[in-house]
Amino acid sequence: MTGTKGTVTAVNGNMVSVRFDGIVSMNEVGFVKVGDTQLKSEVIRIRGEISQLQVFEITKGISIGDSVEFTGDMLSVELGPGLLGQV
Repeated sequence: MTGTKGTVTAVNGNMVSVRFDGIVSMNEVGFVKVGDTQLKSEVIRIRGEISQLQVFEITKGISIGDSVEFTGDMLSVELGPGLLGQV
């Protein structure tokens, strides 16, 4: 984790707006904390100190004021040799 943190300012479906302090990059992975659960999301827009995240899980339970932690890592997936050979 990079130490960049934020708080949810708005929720619209699977889109969550977050006010952050620090540095955030496009396509960076963030986790929205809802109770004991961390919902994985990706930064898809940054405007000033507000970023918009697309959450990849059910957003039920997210509310304004929930905390968000950014990882500093870009969204990625590992491909095995079998998958690479079939492309």
